[in-house]
Amino acid sequence: MNPVIAQQLESLRNSYPDASATPLPSGAHLITIPNVTLPAGWNRRTTTILFVAPPGYPAGQPDCFWVEPGQMRLENQGTPQATNDQNPIPGLLPARQMTWFSWHLQSWSANNDSLHTYVKVIMKRFGLLQ
Repeated sequence: MNPVIAQQLESLRNSYPDASATPLPSGAHLITIPNVTLPAGWNRRTTTILFVAPPGYPAGQPDCFWVEPGQMRLENQGTPQATNDQNPIPGLLPARQMTWFSWHLQSWSANNDSLHTYVKVIMKRFGLLQ
């Protein structure tokens, strides 16, 4: 495992004890955070968040994320902005039914940002952080 990912994963587990990293054949790592409690406004109360730390991380920044199981919708059954249910995680076989969030960072510093930085971006998207 990438030693930077291993170190940052341990730090991430202070907030998300069940977080894990799985090496992918490409050299990337699939970061998984299960049992995230969502606020009102979503069609479920908990979800699992997944994102890819690309090969060369942290020089290569994470981009986009997925949630499972199945389709993530707004509480009124509307489709969330910038999502797609047909975009699988690259390199993950077998493919699983997930919702992809096309949610991108505005800036990234390999020296200052971390897995936890990206998780905060995701949590803001769900309305869990300001």
